[in-house]
Amino acid sequence: MAPRSLDIEADSNRICPDMPPLDIQVQAQNRVAFRTIGCRLNQCETAQMQEALVARGYRLVEWDEPADIRVVNTCTVTAKSDSTCRHEIRVARRLDPKCIVAVTGCYAQIDPEAIAAIPGVDLVLGNREKLNLTDWIAERRGRDLEAPASSPRVSSPGVSSPGVSSPGVSRRPIIAVTPHPKHPAFEGEFFSHFYGYTRAFLKVQTGCDSHCAYCIIPLARGPARSMPAAEVLKQVRLLVSHNYREVVLTGIDLGSWGRDTGEGPLTNLLALLIEEGGADRYRLSSIEPPEMDEALQERIEQAGDRVAHHFHLPLQSGADSVLQRMGRPYTCSEYHAVATRLAQRFPDAALGADVIVGFPGETDQEFEETLSFVARTPITYLHVFAYSDRPGTRASAMSPKIHPETIHERSARLRELGARKKAAFQARLVGTEQRALVLAELSCDNRPVALTGNYQEVLITTSETLVNRFARVRLHRVETSGRWVAELTSLEDRAL
Repeated sequence: MAPRSLDIEADSNRICPDMPPLDIQVQAQNRVAFRTIGCRLNQCETAQMQEALVARGYRLVEWDEPADIRVVNTCTVTAKSDSTCRHEIRVARRLDPKCIVAVTGCYAQIDPEAIAAIPGVDLVLGNREKLNLTDWIAERRGRDLEAPASSPRVSSPGVSSPGVSSPGVSRRPIIAVTPHPKHPAFEGEFFSHFYGYTRAFLKVQTGCDSHCAYCIIPLARGPARSMPAAEVLKQVRLLVSHNYREVVLTGIDLGSWGRDTGEGPLTNLLALLIEEGGADRYRLSSIEPPEMDEALQERIEQAGDRVAHHFHLPLQSGADSVLQRMGRPYTCSEYHAVATRLAQRFPDAALGADVIVGFPGETDQEFEETLSFVARTPITYLHVFAYSDRPGTRASAMSPKIHPETIHERSARLRELGARKKAAFQARLVGTEQRALVLAELSCDNRPVALTGNYQEVLITTSETLVNRFARVRLHRVETSGRWVAELTSLEDRAL
C-alpha cells in the first residue's frame, strides 16, 4: 500500500501552510499542562515546547491541576498508542471543559482528521508545526475573540472561526499539518530545562530512511536528518550550565547521525561530546545493531563511566525469514555477534531488545526460532510488542494475519523468557558496586531513587541531600517493586 500523502492545496480546512502572526499579548489564563505519550524524542520536543511557552509568560502545571491549556503530544507506533492518545485527549477535555486542547505529534501528523473528530479538540499540530505551539495558541485565542459565541462564522473557504470557549458551543479545530519535504532541515530549538527530570534527553537526530515493512514512523517523522555537531555541542553545554549531569542522546535512527551532514559516524559526535561537552555521563538511546560497530564500542570503552553501559538494540525477530520480510538490515547471526561482543566487553552492561510478535505470516516454527535465539543471546531485558497493523505500511498488505489469541499466547511465552533473562542478569549484579545518579524522586517510603549506568533503579537509605549527585552504591537485593536496595559507599565531590 502506498503511503498516504497530505495535499496542502486540496483541503485548506485540514492543512494550514502559513504560520499565524505572533500574538505578543499573553492572555491572563496561561496555565498549561502537558501529557507526553511515546518515545524520548517526544519527551525532548515537549521540553522544547514547554520552554517556549514559559518564555512567553505561560506557567507550567501538573496534569492533575487546573489548566487553561492542555497539550497532548502523541505517538502512533501501534494501534494501542493511538487508543491511549484518544483516551488522554478526552481526559483533557473532561478535566477542564473550557480549556484549549492542543494535540501534537506523530498521531496528529498521520491522521489529523481522526483527532479533529474527537469532541473538544481545538488545535491539531503536526511534527513540524508543534515547535511553534505558542503562535498557534495565540491564533486559537484570536479566533475565539473575533467570533461571537452564538454564531461561528467562516473566515476563509472551508475554515471555521469558532466562538469563545463555553459549554455547548461548537468549536471547529484549527488543523496545521504539513508533509515533510524530501530534503528537510533538522528542526528544533535550544532549550535549557527538562522540566520534571533530573536527566536531560537531547534529540540529535530525527526521521528514518529505512522504511521497515511494519513501521509508520518514516511517514510521521520524514527523512533522516541530524543536528549539526556544533549545535549539539552548544546544546549540551547549555544543559550542563543548568546542572544537567547526564544527557541522553536520542533519535529515531540515532546510529545514522551525521550521514546527511557528512559529519558522521556517531562515534565522532560522541568523541566530541566526551572531550568538550562537559556532561558527567552520556547515554545512548536505541541504536540499530549494524551501527553498534567496533569503532563505537571502542570509544565507549575508552570513555569509562562517562558513557553509560546500557545498550538497546532492536531485534524484532529471531528468525531470519521474518527479518527478511520485515526489511530489517541484519541477520540473526550478525545481531548475535554484536550482542556477544558487547557482553564480553562490558560484563555489567544492560542489553535490551525489542521483539515484535505475530508479524504477518509468522509461523509456529519461526516463533520457536525467536524463542531459541533470545534464550542463547546475552540479552538482559525485553520489550515485547504485539504486531500492530499500520495502514500505509507494506506489512498492512501482507498475509496471513496472525490470530490475536495466538499473538497473546506467544507474547506471554516471550515475556516469561524475558523475565527469566532479567532475573539472571540481576543475580549477577548482587554485591557489585555501581555508579548512580541520584534523581529528584523519592520512593513511597521517602528513600532517594538513583539510576545506575546499566539502567538499574536503586533505593538509598541516607539522611543527606543527594539530588543530582553521583554516588557509588553496592547492590544488595531487588525489592518487589523492581528497585534495588543499595548501600551508599561513597559520594563524588561535586555537590550542586
